[in-house]
Amino acid sequence: MSKFCRLDADKRESAKEVTRDAKMQVPFVTTVSFADRDGSAIHLQYGVSAGNEREARSELERRLLNQELYNYSILEVRRATSSEAQSLALPAGAIRLLN
Repeated sequence: MSKFCRLDADKRESAKEVTRDAKMQVPFVTTVSFADRDGSAIHLQYGVSAGNEREARSELERRLLNQELYNYSILEVRRATSSEAQSLALPAGAIRLLN
């Protein structure tokens, strides 16, 4: 039987955090369609800083659900152009409403 050392667990967790933080975050532009009460659609764009498209979509969905927004559809997730990325200047893990 092996003993579990809390210090070893802390070291492993620290190593995982460094690995996660070391992953490059890039800006994505997402288009989300929201249905209003009349049934018409409202399209909003968000800038999302993430490691890849899947992560950008997941983080946006997580934040929308945390705000209890359910009548939405993510229409597009694309990598920001270089000029968009420069103007967005998103820090890692950030999401910003663009319009």
